[in-house]
Amino acid sequence: MDHWRSIASFIRSAQTGSFTSAGRELGMTPQAVSNQVKMLERWVGVRLFNRTTRQIGLTEEGANFLAYCRAGVGSIEDGVRELREMNEEAAGTVRLAVPHGLCQGLIVDLMVDFLDAYPRLNVDLVVQNEIPDLVRQAIDVGIIGGTLPSNSLVARRITTVQMILCASPEYLQRNGTPKSLDDLSNHRCVTLRNPRTGKIVPWEFRQGNDVLTLDIAGALITNDTETQRRAVLNGAGIGQLAGFFVAPQLRDGKLKPLLTDYMSYSLELYIYTPGGRTLPKRTRLLVDFLYNRLSRHSDFDKARRA
Repeated sequence: MDHWRSIASFIRSAQTGSFTSAGRELGMTPQAVSNQVKMLERWVGVRLFNRTTRQIGLTEEGANFLAYCRAGVGSIEDGVRELREMNEEAAGTVRLAVPHGLCQGLIVDLMVDFLDAYPRLNVDLVVQNEIPDLVRQAIDVGIIGGTLPSNSLVARRITTVQMILCASPEYLQRNGTPKSLDDLSNHRCVTLRNPRTGKIVPWEFRQGNDVLTLDIAGALITNDTETQRRAVLNGAGIGQLAGFFVAPQLRDGKLKPLLTDYMSYSLELYIYTPGGRTLPKRTRLLVDFLYNRLSRHSDFDKARRA
């Protein structure tokens, strides 16, 4: 008995709801499709369809078996696609969602190398601080700092991002340098409003085993990390920013780290894809490229040592 032929007849009959339609798609007569299904039923030992003179319907056993068949056929199709892609140059568009600050600080520069390496690939870059709607926005890959928004995502941790308390030399010359956390209440501070929750992000510090959380009254509040960085850089006040984001300015002295006896909090940076499906080659290439380049990026290490 040709089990694969019988299984194909069963799947197509279940999907189309009739032996006639299944036969038309498979290039077989309705009677031949029916006979294949009957042979399959004898082989597995249960009835898969309830039949009348006008229609067919899956039995409970048939519905359960169909789910297994679909999973198996899907795995085979994924394997075939992967084999074909091994000998094909990746092409098409990958849709990437990135927060503003990370995009401006790192991702835009990396895109040049990615596009040079894969000239037949296009990147549709969605830049927003809000968590993207993966389905509605058709997102293939995303990068996020902090807590993952859904357990259904397939995520890889890229690195740990250290937050840095800092200010410009010009601001410190005019207003003095804080010597303790208590001194911050006497300074102008630039704070961030979480675009996901609408709440102002508190500043967190660690000293030994103690964790100190400060609700800072910002003289300037923004919901965009790039705006926060530029404000601090231009002397608007003191800010707590992602270390990699200000690493170049820390290196060249345009920003000065403050209260370094206190370790500012850190957050995890992830790259993620929607769960439940096999990634096409173009998506895998972008995920691997970003993970490899970001996880080894010098600005993360230099920020941690600032």
